[in-house]
Order: sequence, then structure tokens, then C-alpha cells
Amino acid sequence: MDKIKKYYLHLIIIFALALRLFNLSTNPPGLNWDEVSMGYSAYSILETGRDEWGVQFPILFRSYGEWKSPVYIYLVVPFIKAFGLNAWGVRLPAAIFGVLAVYLTYLLGKRLYSKEVGLWASFLLAVSPWHLMLSRPAFEAGVALTLILAGIYLFLQKKPIVASLILGLSLHTYHSAKIVVPFILLYFGYILFRKIELKKIIISVLILGIFVYPIAVDFVTGRSQKRFAQVGLTTDAELTERFFKYRNTFPLGELGNKLVFNKYTFILSKGFSNWTSYLSPHFLLGSESIRAQHSIPFRGVLYITEFGLMCYGLIILTKKYRGSSLVLPLLFIGVGFIPPALTKDIYHVLRSILTLPWWQILAAIGLVQLQKNSKLSYLLTSTYYLLGIEILVFLFLYFSWYPKAFARDWQYGSQEMISWVTSHEDKYKHIYVTKSYGEPQLFFAFYGKWDPTKYQEENKKLLEYESLGYPWLDQLPEYTIGKYTFRDINWPKDNGQNERLFIGKADDFWGDTPRALEVKFPDGTTAYIAAEGK
Repeated sequence: MDKIKKYYLHLIIIFALALRLFNLSTNPPGLNWDEVSMGYSAYSILETGRDEWGVQFPILFRSYGEWKSPVYIYLVVPFIKAFGLNAWGVRLPAAIFGVLAVYLTYLLGKRLYSKEVGLWASFLLAVSPWHLMLSRPAFEAGVALTLILAGIYLFLQKKPIVASLILGLSLHTYHSAKIVVPFILLYFGYILFRKIELKKIIISVLILGIFVYPIAVDFVTGRSQKRFAQVGLTTDAELTERFFKYRNTFPLGELGNKLVFNKYTFILSKGFSNWTSYLSPHFLLGSESIRAQHSIPFRGVLYITEFGLMCYGLIILTKKYRGSSLVLPLLFIGVGFIPPALTKDIYHVLRSILTLPWWQILAAIGLVQLQKNSKLSYLLTSTYYLLGIEILVFLFLYFSWYPKAFARDWQYGSQEMISWVTSHEDKYKHIYVTKSYGEPQLFFAFYGKWDPTKYQEENKKLLEYESLGYPWLDQLPEYTIGKYTFRDINWPKDNGQNERLFIGKADDFWGDTPRALEVKFPDGTTAYIAAEGK
């Protein structure tokens, strides 16, 4: 048994890797908008040194108009080179960084608490629904998490220069990091200022300055604010209207009412309300409001047994530990919920990922303490059984049921449809594609492996959408790239146009319309129809 214990970490890492690589290209059962965007951007960079809009080696990628951070896209480039423009090439970096997060959790748990806590925490993260479902798709947030964990560990090892380099890089990985990382820097700057030689401090500050400078420039130009302008609290018109309607009725006069009811007090009050909701069992243990791309609805992001251990671990933490061992879990759980709390989307699992793996570390603290109490051996045995059952149930649901039940949440059928259309496009003078599924042109570019040079030239003509005040390209009534026009399908009008192909949803066509191709979801309902105009 002692010999096996030596290999616990190896077994955990192998298990984590297997869970993240098994059926990686088919579960989730399709690439979503962000995945094809980042994948094709990487492909365009690989082939031409420019993104799909023709910008040479950009620091921010226009994408759909929300200006994506660059790290994950550049990270994908060598994988696209090695594996091709496909799901495997796009998702493999996320899976690898997910496994690295499991290993870093072990290092942090061991460094701050004990080897046993590190092992249990890494195991819990390896099987975590929260982490597993976000480290298989190409979510740049998972890479940001791993970089932040690496930066924290390096700070704990008193290596501020390398830590600053990695944390600076994380700022260009995911927007939430821009809020969380400054708190990390403030904390470690405070505790290490007198323990690190001045030369290292100056170098670290200069490194961070290099990474912060482009963010500051983008903030001034307004590009970095585009995403918040789309999802921030103040974009919820109904909510803001309900808040501000009380301004004229509050008994403090015009100036006083403005001081009470303004944009900043709205964000503060609603933001705090949102923040507390993320600490509720409703979010942690199961909510129908959770997006199916991020978690299985009703299942929660933590196991019930894990939540119980976490509560016990929190008690032990406050009683037994001090310094970084006490501060870091509380800091990250507190600060990590600020980014999602400032957006209008409630219970956003992805935007709150930076609270990991501290939930698992707290649960591991509770479990290790439970193991030490001989009087609670019956409770320990029950915990093992219940946790094991929960893990097996989740893995069964995720790998067996999830890809069938939630296929429509992953743009399922796009690859099959586009592959068929690409192989038959020479038969038609023009092809019309519905905009109902949102930004279909990038799916065609990705799966059709469109020539990036030609695509860049076509895209430059479409930048008019910005001058017209549209946040996304597909908000134009219609737009054309080559022989493809993307617009709504009007079958009574479109039917009868010879040598034209129309791609749409089932309700875009008459029930008896002859199908050139019909792609169905796993539940048998129609995802796409291709019909010829005759």
C-alpha cells in the first residue's frame, strides 16, 4: 500500500488527462461560436500572419466585435499546425492547461497545508464538474486560471520576476483576470515587499508595466470596454429602468436623489446582490439558470458531499491556519465572484472559474481533518461512498447523456451541413444561409477551411457594420462573402430561384419542401435543412 501511495499524484494526473481527452472532439458535441472564432483566427495567423480582418499579429482580436484577448488564439496556432483546423487542434490546449491546473493545485495544497491536502484537492479538481466541463472546450478562462495558479505558487516560492511575467500574461487571456490579478499583486506586494531585494521588485514592476500598457491603450481607445458594454450590468435596460424610476420620488431633492440613484450606486447595489447569489447553494448545488455549455442544469458546480466537506474545511481553516494559508482561499472566493457579479447574466459558471481550486482545497482540508478523527470513522466511510457515487453519476451523465441531450447548445450539425455544402457548392450559382444561428460565416470559414487571404479581403468590405453602429456583423440585414449570402430565409419568395441553394431551420421552409440535405439533432428534431430553389 505504501508503494502505491508514492504514485497517487501520478495516478491523479493520468486520470485527469484521460477525463479531459476522452472523446474530446465529439463531447461537447460541436464547436461553439468562440471556438470556431479562435480556431479560424489562429489558422489565419498561421497562414498569413494576420487575423481574419487583415490585422497583422493583433494584441486584441476583433472576432465578433467583442475584441478577444490574444493568448489562447496564439496558443492554438502550433496545435492547428500539428493537428489541422479541427476540434482536436482547437480544444487540446484547454485540456492540457486543465491538467496543469490539477498539478498546480497539488503544489499549492502541499505548500500551504500538507501533502495529503494537496493530493485530495488535486483529485477533487480532476473530477470537478465545474472544472472538467470548462477544461474540455476551448475556453480561454481555463488557461487564465492555470496561469494565475502558477503565478501564485511562484510568489509563494519567492520568485517574483517569473510570477509577474506569468500573471502579466494572464491579463491577456481572459477579461476576469483583469479584475482578480490586481488583488493578487497587492497582496503579495504587501507581504513580500520587505523580503525581496529591491532589484527584483523593480524588474517585476517593469514586466507588469509592459503587459499593462496595451490594456491601458485599449481602454483609452474603447476597444477593451466593448465586451463589458455588451454584458455589463448597465446594459440591462429593464433593470436600470426599475432602479432609476425611484429617483424622482426620493425625498432628498434633485441633487440628493442623484447621489442615491446613479450609475455607480446601481452597479454597487446590484453587483453586491449578484455577488451574494454566487455563494448560495442554489448556484453551487444546482440551478436551472446555469448555461448548458458550462454545467449540466440542475446538477450544480459542486458535489453535495464536496460542499459539506468544504463547509467543514472552512471551519478548520479559520481555527487552524494563519497567513497565506488563511487569506488565499478567502481572497479568491471573495474576489473571484466580482467579475460575474458585474454582468447582467446571473449564475455564470465560466466567469466565476477563477474561484477554483479553492473550493476543492477547502473540501480537502475538511476531508483530511475527518480522517484524523477516529470517533467519526463511520462518517468518513459514508463520505467516501457518497462522494464516489456522485462522481460516477456525474461522469455517466456527462459522457453518455450530455452530448445527446444538449447538442443544440453546441451548434450541433454545423460541421456535417457545411461539409456537404462545401462539396456541392460548384453546382449552385449562389448559396443563401440563415442568420438564425448567429454569425454563420465563421462556421463556414472554419469547417470549409476558407483561404484566409481571400477571406480577409472579403471581410474588409464588411467593416461597415461598425460605422452603422452594429455591435455584431450578423446584425446587418444581409451580407455576402463570395457566393454565400447570409440573411433570413423567406421561402415563399426564395422558392423558384433556379441554381440557388438555401440553408435554414425547419420552420424556414414548407413542410413538403424537398430536402437536398437534412441534418438532425440526436433527439431526432431538425437542425438544418438544405433546399434547392426550383
